[in-house]
Amino acid sequence: MQENMVGQNIVITERISTLRQLGRNALRGKWKSAIAAFVLYVLCVQIPVQIFDGLFGYNPGNLVTNEGYTYNVDPEFYSQMYNNMPHASLLSVVYIILVGGAFSLGISLFFLASFRGHQVGSKDVFLGFERFGKALGLMVYQSIFIFLWSLLFIIPGIIAAIRYSQAFFVLADDPEKRIRDCMNESKMMMKGNKGKYFLLSLSFIGWYLLTGIPGGIVSGIASAMSDSALITGATAVIAQLFIAPVMAYLYSTYAGFYEILAGHLIKETQPAPISPEQINVEAPIEQIEEVIESVESADTESADSAEDGAAKTADSTISEFDGIGKSDTDRKE
Repeated sequence: MQENMVGQNIVITERISTLRQLGRNALRGKWKSAIAAFVLYVLCVQIPVQIFDGLFGYNPGNLVTNEGYTYNVDPEFYSQMYNNMPHASLLSVVYIILVGGAFSLGISLFFLASFRGHQVGSKDVFLGFERFGKALGLMVYQSIFIFLWSLLFIIPGIIAAIRYSQAFFVLADDPEKRIRDCMNESKMMMKGNKGKYFLLSLSFIGWYLLTGIPGGIVSGIASAMSDSALITGATAVIAQLFIAPVMAYLYSTYAGFYEILAGHLIKETQPAPISPEQINVEAPIEQIEEVIESVESADTESADSAEDGAAKTADSTISEFDGIGKSDTDRKE
């Protein structure tokens, strides 16, 4: 593995199947708690959102109706399209902003501890609220950069999301780190690894489709019985519960991915479910890495100026989030 060092980061050349095996090994004897953790996460995040959208949501189709743009649209087609449009509420957006960072940190803490062989429980997904201010700041900061890259086109946005995908694992690994440091470390870790991460995520599509079948059946039956927004939202939550085992599998694999990037499988092999000797350092780097890096370098000059401007703006506010996290810790001590 040491031969795979490129600059200051490790480039993962291990096959996708082996990386997924890392995730499965870490879940041995912990599948129930991992699935329960994700079910709890879905219930806490999605149910309030569905309630807000169902009670206070606004159908985007009303904008078209109010402006009188439906004069040349078939009424039956428009009625069907209007009924299938999801309702959106400003309250649900505010709720996601407030709790999304804390739950993302909690999920990262849960699976990182699980991968390292520690005893975990589903209630550990709430541990992110102990660093509420810093988790909130990291989510906002991360969203700003991903949004700026997305302005260029969808592909740069996806690359940016992958580039900063390790930020919450970095914060979970060391809650004392500053928000900007978490972002920079994730960016450094993912150099040469974005293609591998993309392929790893893509390899779970089959499981998503398989577990989505029962959820689709439930949603179809509910839609046929009632067109109530609340019932539609409730069935959407139920449909997501079916993919909880896949999400547990995915996040456990992501935790192993981070452990390799952080060098912990080299320095601390005892808690890891794989030994350094099992890691093949001679495997060739995926060619898709070159494609992604070429796209990224082509957009770097135009996007970096926007990113630097966002960094200056975000840095002026991120210190406040860091201060909130530190004050919470001081009061606890």
